[in-house]
Amino acid sequence: MENLQQRFFHQIKNILPAHISLVDEVASLLKISNDSAYRRIRNEKPISFEEIKVLSSHFKISVDQLLTTQSNTGIFTGQYITPETFDFTMYLEKTYNFLEMVAGFKDKEMYYYCKDFPLFYYFAFPELAAFKYFIWMKTSLNFPSLTNVPFSFDYYMKPFLDIGKKIYGMYARIPCTEVMNVENVITTLLQIEYYKKSFMFSSNDVVNTLLDKLDEMTTHIRRQAEEGVKFIPQQAPNSQSPKYNLYANDFVIGDNSIVAICNNNLTSILPHSHINYITINDENFTTYHFRFIKNIIKKSILISDTGEKYRKGFFHLIHTKIEQCRNNELATMG
Repeated sequence: MENLQQRFFHQIKNILPAHISLVDEVASLLKISNDSAYRRIRNEKPISFEEIKVLSSHFKISVDQLLTTQSNTGIFTGQYITPETFDFTMYLEKTYNFLEMVAGFKDKEMYYYCKDFPLFYYFAFPELAAFKYFIWMKTSLNFPSLTNVPFSFDYYMKPFLDIGKKIYGMYARIPCTEVMNVENVITTLLQIEYYKKSFMFSSNDVVNTLLDKLDEMTTHIRRQAEEGVKFIPQQAPNSQSPKYNLYANDFVIGDNSIVAICNNNLTSILPHSHINYITINDENFTTYHFRFIKNIIKKSILISDTGEKYRKGFFHLIHTKIEQCRNNELATMG
């Protein structure tokens, strides 16, 4: 029990950003003095089951994970989205809170293995965010309120717009390595083409605007790759801009999974059922996941900072695919 208590508080300490005191947090949550908190952290006083419940609930720590001894098991947290219970604002706020937590650490980095363009970029281009929100709700999750409703930009209301910009702003503060394929753009282009053929756009102007913004987003990612740092669109990078590594992988299309590293502690974020995701802190799983992504990187080409010739060809192909979609040539895309 003593070893479990040590591991429990060690996990909590690893979750906290450096500027937050473990003792102060424990004392505040358990409504005890700092001295009493110290004694629990040092194993001088056993922690009660009720106190474990309070702390594990607040810090999203699985007690099952602490107790398990099998190397091939792991505990994850996540959510299911249904039309009856889903609150998109709350979903976005949780996403922002996660990024804020990662950005709060002194040593942090994210690895994004991409099947689509990384989700966070869409929030920097509201028209694209509006489209993604609409297809998630209407087509993927089948929300009844959107039956027979064509897409227009009205369906991304201002509260979503504001939190979306905050999400990208926070993502832009985190050093990041992204692994992409030229085909990453196809996901969005196929969605646009599907809506065109199904007459689910309010006007042709909407289609042209979406393709314009997709082109702009691609240009922004290319500029980040050229500079080797992350920054906000329409702004110039500066000395505080975090490091950005972009790898091109020609033969493996990713799965939109993420590994976040905070003070050497790993967290895996995995998508499921489209917009749903699960979070895993299990050391065996996250180590395996990170090792897999690092192996993919070894078989990829670094096109940020260096590799100018390959980088130009890579982004030229993406821009070409966007123009092919604009000219109704999607069938020729390969």
